[in-house]
Amino acid sequence: MKTSTFLISLLIINSSFLAGQVSIQLMGNLNPFILGGSELFLGFTYYIHTVIRDIRSAFDVDVKL
Repeated sequence: MKTSTFLISLLIINSSFLAGQVSIQLMGNLNPFILGGSELFLGFTYYIHTVIRDIRSAFDVDVKL
């Protein structure tokens, strides 16, 4: 599984928990700020991953002899 696919799937799962107040109540009064913070962290991690991937592909040099 690619890293970007994994991060996007975690972001979507986390968004669904954050949006659904019913699921928060069912999970035993889970603090929505924890879910919001983890959502920001996952989004930032995905952004950093795409930047690093783009930088790595920019410096990919093929040398032909």
